[in-house]
Amino acid sequence: MKVALLNKPGEFIIQEKPAPKLGPQDVLVKVAACGICGTDIGVFEGQKPKGWKIVFPFQMGHELSGVIEAVGSDVPDVPGLRPGDRVVPDGRVVCGRCHYCRLGAYNLCMNQSYIAGGFAQYSVYPYKNLVSVPDEVPLIAAAFTEPLACCVNGNSKLKDVPLGGVGVVIGAGPIGLMHTQLLRHRGLSTVVVDIQPGRLEVAKQVGADVTLNARETDVVKAVMDLTGGRGADVVVSAAGHDPSVLEQALEMAAKRGQIVYFAAVLHDRIALPLDIIHYRELNLVGSHDSTIGQYETALALMKAGIVNVQPLISDQFPLEQIQQAFEVARERSRMKVMVVNP
Repeated sequence: MKVALLNKPGEFIIQEKPAPKLGPQDVLVKVAACGICGTDIGVFEGQKPKGWKIVFPFQMGHELSGVIEAVGSDVPDVPGLRPGDRVVPDGRVVCGRCHYCRLGAYNLCMNQSYIAGGFAQYSVYPYKNLVSVPDEVPLIAAAFTEPLACCVNGNSKLKDVPLGGVGVVIGAGPIGLMHTQLLRHRGLSTVVVDIQPGRLEVAKQVGADVTLNARETDVVKAVMDLTGGRGADVVVSAAGHDPSVLEQALEMAAKRGQIVYFAAVLHDRIALPLDIIHYRELNLVGSHDSTIGQYETALALMKAGIVNVQPLISDQFPLEQIQQAFEVARERSRMKVMVVNP
């Protein structure tokens, strides 16, 4: 089988390897599609995300879907775990025994490891890490399950969302536009902020009520004008790398507004306007990763048409062209770049 490996920052190589061997509780998945996420792009550019152990040549790819090719001897013979079944793997391997696992917060496991096998023709996962893909969801759309599950986790932090209120999403990448659709489903009018006109056009396609170009508009003032000076009930920070985004999120929030800090800005320390948080009684919450149960929710949302990911796919490349795929993705002007296998 072919495997794409990051040989060093900025350089992929394609290697031929034997198909991986199966343990008794393992499943061999033929990868159909795998998305390139922002963290992948950062590693490609030489960054080291917190918690990642990078040894070159390095394999990536965690936003994947595929079809079961073979199963180990101890895998239950049940629907969803048979050869030919369509699945999404959860790459996390959790301990199941730490404090957070016992609470069901597997995304916070203190001893977890990770399998990232998406940029290859085949990959092996424990059968307990697989989620069945409904017939109504195409495999290329199912590759959004992992990032959508993370958005579901962020959305779950919101409490008492007011019907008819206003939600702002800062960042119109694939993550931001999945958040936009989730906020609309919660009964909010949505405002999407970005600096890329093309991405703002896609935001309109998935239902954003208002789009704002931050290069052309004072977005805090615009949100205040749209809300009669009250501010947004919910703000999702889905644009990483720029610490000023989080300050803007706080400034445009209404009294008792909720801010989901979703996209990490990759800075250990940033300045926050504490008086705004104090006097407006703001609720600022973090969101990290997801649980496998939220994978199920993500697929259900796609099946029901509540979240439409098809407009978020801008490019598709075969595995052999992964170098070109990453060069396109790093421009950050496209939407989701997919690596696909026939």
